Amino acid sequence: MECRELFARLSEYLDGEITPEVCEALRRHVEGCERCDAFLDTLRFTVDVCRCLPPPPLPDDLRRRLHQLIENPPPA
Repeated sequence: MECRELFARLSEYLDGEITPEVCEALRRHVEGCERCDAFLDTLRFTVDVCRCLPPPPLPDDLRRRLHQLIENPPPA
């Protein structure tokens, strides 16, 4: 595997959406490539930080419209 392919598949890798064979190829590549190893560490850290952030609040008008739709759903 080359760096370019690793970068193309990083999202799938972090989400656990790749085959075990591709996962192993990625792991082997990262073990031998300092740049990709550093990039993957940074990406993992960024994802972890983002997961810890609270969700943004819903705007009042959207919250109001959602409540209206729940209380009075449109006819099917």
